[in-house]
Amino acid sequence: MTTIAARRAMRAGETSQAFYVWISLAMAAVFVGGFSQTVPGDFIDTPPLPMLLHVHGAIFTLWVFLFVAQPALIARGSVRLHRRVGWIGLGLAVAMVAMGVAATLFAIRNRLIPPFFPPTVFMVMNLIGILTFGGLVTAGLVMRRKRQWHKRLMLCATISILGPGLGRLLPMASFGAAAPLVMFGAILLFGVVAMAADLIARGRIHPAYFWGVGTILVTELAIGPLAFSPPAPELLRFIQSV
Repeated sequence: MTTIAARRAMRAGETSQAFYVWISLAMAAVFVGGFSQTVPGDFIDTPPLPMLLHVHGAIFTLWVFLFVAQPALIARGSVRLHRRVGWIGLGLAVAMVAMGVAATLFAIRNRLIPPFFPPTVFMVMNLIGILTFGGLVTAGLVMRRKRQWHKRLMLCATISILGPGLGRLLPMASFGAAAPLVMFGAILLFGVVAMAADLIARGRIHPAYFWGVGTILVTELAIGPLAFSPPAPELLRFIQSV
């Protein structure tokens, strides 16, 4: 069915559904590869991680499974099941935003910030990242009846949260002060690949990517100015003191 869908897409001048299956698998590999670097120790370290972070990790993992399953369902023609499962995705997305904010606040309060990120950069990057994810998922759901917009916005939403996986997969400590730029570049690479696939298959880039990838780019460019603005250290100290 994937091959048939790909041929139909090519004839229609559309990026094949197979592409969305493969890029979702590549992104899942980033998550799995990155978190496999730390997860074993997370379960045996003393003291153990709090339940909050285990719940956060479980919800995150479920989203990754769903993100791979949804384009695969479309590729095999199971549109009705895809739509039903999508409502589960809505609940997971809400939980992702809530748990992402909670996990970030926990890390800040307990001084669990990676050494290769300045504390204010870590704070702003995580909070903006999870809110960007929530905004793009919301836009994707609003546009769910326009499938060309929907699938691209949902792809962009998951691209926006690749940071935690990439941060564990890449040798971030070796990049020194350039670590945030390296991560931002790696995240945007997935967006560039998606746009390139459109350009090859359609001869033009779908406007959903200008909104989705553009939103990711703008928010990433805003991280530095916000993180080094006067209110950022004050907010960091407030969070650490609560």
